[in-house]
Amino acid sequence: IATSLYYANELLTTAYTARLKAVQDYGYIIHEFDPYFNFRAAQYLYDNGWKSFVNWFDYMSWYPLGRPVGTTIYPGMQVTAVFLTKVWLPFWFGVKQWLGHLVGFGGSISSRAVTKSALGVSKALSGSGSTVMSTVANLMASFGMKWNEMSLNDVCCLVPAWFGALATLTTGLLALECSSSFGYNDGNRFGTFLDDLPIIGYVLQKIMTPIRNFVAHYACMDTKATKGSSLQTTSLLSMLATMFFMSVVPAHMMRSVAGGYDNESVAMTAMTLAFWLWTRSLRGGDPISDVTVTDGDDNVGIKIRQKQDRGFNVSSQTRSSFLYGALTGLAYFNMVAAWGGYVFVINLVGAHAAVLILLGRHSSKLHAAYSGFYVVGTALAVQVPVVGWTPIRSLEQLGPLFVFFGMQFVEYCERVRTRDNLTRSQIWLLRVRIGGLVALVGAIVITALWPTGYFGPISSRVRGLFVPHTKTGN
Repeated sequence: IATSLYYANELLTTAYTARLKAVQDYGYIIHEFDPYFNFRAAQYLYDNGWKSFVNWFDYMSWYPLGRPVGTTIYPGMQVTAVFLTKVWLPFWFGVKQWLGHLVGFGGSISSRAVTKSALGVSKALSGSGSTVMSTVANLMASFGMKWNEMSLNDVCCLVPAWFGALATLTTGLLALECSSSFGYNDGNRFGTFLDDLPIIGYVLQKIMTPIRNFVAHYACMDTKATKGSSLQTTSLLSMLATMFFMSVVPAHMMRSVAGGYDNESVAMTAMTLAFWLWTRSLRGGDPISDVTVTDGDDNVGIKIRQKQDRGFNVSSQTRSSFLYGALTGLAYFNMVAAWGGYVFVINLVGAHAAVLILLGRHSSKLHAAYSGFYVVGTALAVQVPVVGWTPIRSLEQLGPLFVFFGMQFVEYCERVRTRDNLTRSQIWLLRVRIGGLVALVGAIVITALWPTGYFGPISSRVRGLFVPHTKTGN
């Protein structure tokens, strides 16, 4: 593990320094048109605050019509840059400098940072309405720290490089989470809906499963959990290999080079962070070794679930999954605020959750994780001015909404199943009854809303994937 941490640090350093080439050669300047407009918007937010930014009508853009910037821009990148400039970097530099003077360890700060008195900054900001900055400066002054700030231009130039390195880290964590054994093997004992099919079920149970176990064992990739560490050598190597490719892949580097202050530089980090937290929310717990399963059992999953979430009780593992699901929602909100590609994130997570249900891998952890993700993520996403109520009106995003309602239906049936110890035939009868009622209500609601124009059309970019002559505007 120590060796892996060393090489991970080397890869992160490489990912960061490789993206500084433009700054080292040409200085701290913003490249291209879109990045310069993004910087100009960040400068307006820095000078005038959030309320003025939301209502800003820019007469210099889209001339001569002008542009209502606050309602047509994804502001996540600008908010991030202003927060780093005003709050985080002065605090972080002050702490590093203070630790260096106190214990001789803390590291150097940027040579482009300007040092000021934290007490003087606090007094200057006390009457300006910047309560957060004033509080941070006052706190730093009480510990004898200095206020070290960088210019907004320098921060905007470095944001792509910083977040490019962070995206390298989060992608590596995603690979580590997917390749490590954290109790996932218990999910394989639930069975799938394909097991009930006459021919396919026989092939899966009698032929494919033994072959898969044989190959996994002799390839030293056995996924069975052990009493020792869950981090196998292959998992750590997968993490390092993923970080290496992410640090140098041209498609990512061209969007995260220093000076290229564009939406993708921040959004890629938010996207990979959301995917990592989503997979983390589904991590298995301790192996359930005291569950005995025989070939004649009517259902395998019910015996496992009864050890965790019997009836309507909630286990600690389920609560942990809800917490990580909510954190996934926060990362998704960051993605929504930064880039229009957020549609890909919510659809991919929703599709993954739906496939897990179809494969018989539903559990209370999956329900808690997806519910936390969807509720928190959607509630925050609709707060972004340019997005509004699109997540629950756009045809492109109704799929995850249907998955959310379907998840509640499936979880309720499973809770009743474990509480009343229903057989397979009884649970299918319950599903048909409740599912029919839910489908009827859903059909009535959709029929009533469709003529009103409530549901928005599919965007031209998506239509362009299937209709070659459709213009996308790009």
